[in-house]
Amino acid sequence: MGSKRKSSERNDDNDTGSNNKGTSKVKVVIDNSKAKIQPVIATFTSAVPPAASAFITYKCVDKKQSNRCIVVSETEKVEYVGQNFEDNKLLLKGCKYLVGVHDKASGTVTFRKAPYVRVNPVVKSMKGSLGVPDRDITSRVAEARNELGEEFGSKKRKSQLRAEERNKIDINTVQDSKSIIEASIELRSSSMPTAQTIKAQEDIGRPVPKYNPTTTEVSEIYDMEDLLPKEVSGYIDVTAFVKAKDPNEYRKLLPSRSMFVEKKIQRVLEHEKPDVLQLRRLLYLLYLMRFTALPRSKIQRREDCLETLKCSPEVAQILFDRFAECVAGSVNPDGSPVYTKTPAAESRLICHICVLMLSVNNWIMYPAELAADLSIPSKKAEKYLASVGCKLESVTAGEISAQTMNKLVRSGAGKKALLKAPIKFPKASKYRR
Repeated sequence: MGSKRKSSERNDDNDTGSNNKGTSKVKVVIDNSKAKIQPVIATFTSAVPPAASAFITYKCVDKKQSNRCIVVSETEKVEYVGQNFEDNKLLLKGCKYLVGVHDKASGTVTFRKAPYVRVNPVVKSMKGSLGVPDRDITSRVAEARNELGEEFGSKKRKSQLRAEERNKIDINTVQDSKSIIEASIELRSSSMPTAQTIKAQEDIGRPVPKYNPTTTEVSEIYDMEDLLPKEVSGYIDVTAFVKAKDPNEYRKLLPSRSMFVEKKIQRVLEHEKPDVLQLRRLLYLLYLMRFTALPRSKIQRREDCLETLKCSPEVAQILFDRFAECVAGSVNPDGSPVYTKTPAAESRLICHICVLMLSVNNWIMYPAELAADLSIPSKKAEKYLASVGCKLESVTAGEISAQTMNKLVRSGAGKKALLKAPIKFPKASKYRR
């Protein structure tokens, strides 16, 4: 190049006197020569030119501004112009960039200063046809105010005006870039899930029993076989209930107290031939209610819950399989898995309780009654009933008093939940807490 180069040598092992044959030296060279081909670091504000595009670099001839440069390239329709200064100031003032090239043959890394430029596209067809647009009085006043601000405003005001000017977008200058922008949007939107995909994912993740979304019969919405399988139903013994002569004989066999369920059992047993399937559903409902009340420390070992649940081991197993989670890598002293409750499992459990209560009550339920049986707030009970597809309606205190069994829910007006066909689930909130 004809000019002097500053160089320094660095030893990778920092041990110049070492006898290790694996030691290698890398020679670092800072090239300050004025070569015809100079590296430039550029960012593109919008459209990016083709990969094979060639840029020409122009340097400022004024010695006081010799660090300024402009890079230019063009295609058939667009010019790309970049510069490393703006408002008479260098871009990213205080930062310097170097580009290095490693020559493995000579063991040399050569660094050269590289100016940073910001490249903007200019549509050729718009350059000579923009003309002077008509301006109304509002735009003229705004322009005059900006000119006054540039001339006499504070530093903060001048900086604000320059920022506003940079952020302005002239729609005419990007008209020919429309196809590029549309292609970019289409590329990004193609990977986004469709409304049907989102709905399908929501339906899969619902904590409810199997359901038919298209049926017009309320009794066919939920699959009762999935809710209480026959193989599980067979292990629910109702002999003692059928043979009981009065409620006091079977109440001591109930795993949980619920005025709603007890009243339903009493009505079933009043018939000469009690409905055994309905009786088993009611008992299974009580097992689920009792399971909700079990603390996490109690359900760690399944065998410890048999006496509390007052059910057979087979029924207990289905409860743990459906409404509890195994703790990975943990076992009890006897080698059995350790179970725990999770929020997802608890939601699934209460949704199953809601569907069972609806099925034995002509698909109508009062949230206050559910809240009293599960010891949860009424608002939470309403949320669970809505999540299984119920529509909530306001009712009077008189209707609640006439239709409910628990005196705790008769204190005032409230709501009732009705399941209607075809089923409609609430839409997921856009704002998740």
